[in-house]
Amino acid sequence: MSLTPTPTTTLGHELAQAARDEGLGWQRRGPLLAGLLFFATTAAWLRGEPGWALSLGLWVGHAASDGLCGALARRWRTDRPEVLPPLLLGALLLGTLLGWAVEQAVRATPFTPEARVTRAWLHFAFGAIMLAWPLLLGLRRLRAVRRVEQERARLRAELQMLQAQIEPHFLFNTLATLRSFVRQGSAQALPMLDAVSGLLETSLDRVRQTDGTTLGQELQVVSHYLAILELRLGERLRWRIDVDPALHALPLPPLMLQPLVENALQHGIEPSEPGGEVELQARRAGRQLQLVVRNTGLPLASSTPPGHGLALANLRQRLQALHGDAAGLTLASDAQGATLATLTLPLP
Repeated sequence: MSLTPTPTTTLGHELAQAARDEGLGWQRRGPLLAGLLFFATTAAWLRGEPGWALSLGLWVGHAASDGLCGALARRWRTDRPEVLPPLLLGALLLGTLLGWAVEQAVRATPFTPEARVTRAWLHFAFGAIMLAWPLLLGLRRLRAVRRVEQERARLRAELQMLQAQIEPHFLFNTLATLRSFVRQGSAQALPMLDAVSGLLETSLDRVRQTDGTTLGQELQVVSHYLAILELRLGERLRWRIDVDPALHALPLPPLMLQPLVENALQHGIEPSEPGGEVELQARRAGRQLQLVVRNTGLPLASSTPPGHGLALANLRQRLQALHGDAAGLTLASDAQGATLATLTLPLP
C-alpha cells in the first residue's frame, strides 16, 4: 500500500493563507476609497496642519504595505515557504519609507534630524501594528480550523479502530455457530447457512461505514443475527422487533444495535437455563432517537460488574466520539426484572 506524504505546513504557508483570507492587497476597497475621499476633500484647508500631514503619511504607508503584502501572498510560490516572511517584512519597510517620505513632502516646515528618526519609527510601528493585526487574526483562525480538522481525523481513526474490534467478534461468532451445526450434521445447518448469507449480504456493505446507514438497515442485520441465534438456542430464545416502519429511514451509525443485542444474549439469555425473550423497541422523542433492547434472561444484578463488557465499552467510546454528551447508553431493570439497555442518539 502506497502512502501519500502529507504536505508540511510552514509559517510561510500560513502567512500566505492568512493574508488571502483577511483580504490584504486592497481586496477590501471600502477603507481605501474612504481614505482617498477624506484626504482629497480636506487637503484644501488642512494641508498646512502637521496632524494632517502625519495622517496622510500613515495612511499612504499602510495602504502601500497592505497592497504589497497581499500581492506577494497571492503570487508567492508555495515551494519556497522560507521566502515569504522576509518579503512581507520588506513590504512593510517599503510602505514605512513611502509614508515617511509623503509626510515630509507635504509638511509645511521641515523636520530636524532627530524628528526624522522619531517619525520613521512612528511610521514603522504604525505599519507593523496595522499589518500584524489581520495576519495574527488570520493565523489564529487558520490554526483553529486545522485543529478541528485534526480532531476529526483522530475521531475518524478512533471510530475505525473501535469498529474493527467489533466486526471480527460479530462475524466469527456467527461462523462458529454454523461450523458446529455442520460438524453435528444437524438439519438446521442449511437454514443457518441461509441466515448467514442474509446476514453477510445486509451487513458487509455497511459494516465499515461511519455514517449513511439507517435504522431499517441495522434492524435487518440484527434480525438475521437473532434468527441465527434462535436456530442455535432453540426454544430458549424468543425475540421480536417492535419498531414503527415510519422510523426505518432515520439515520443510525452502523453497529449500534448489534452490540446491545449480543450483550443481552451473552449475559442474559445464554447463561439462563430457561432462556428468555429479547425485544427491540424504538421511539422518537423530539430531536432524539431512543433504542431499547429488553431481555428477560438473567437479571442485571447477576452480571459482575454489569455493563462493562468489551462490546458496551466500545459502544460508549463510539458514542462519545460521534456525539459527545448528546448521546448516552444506560442499563436498568424494569418492574418485571427484565434488563433494559437504552441507547439515546441525537437526530439531525
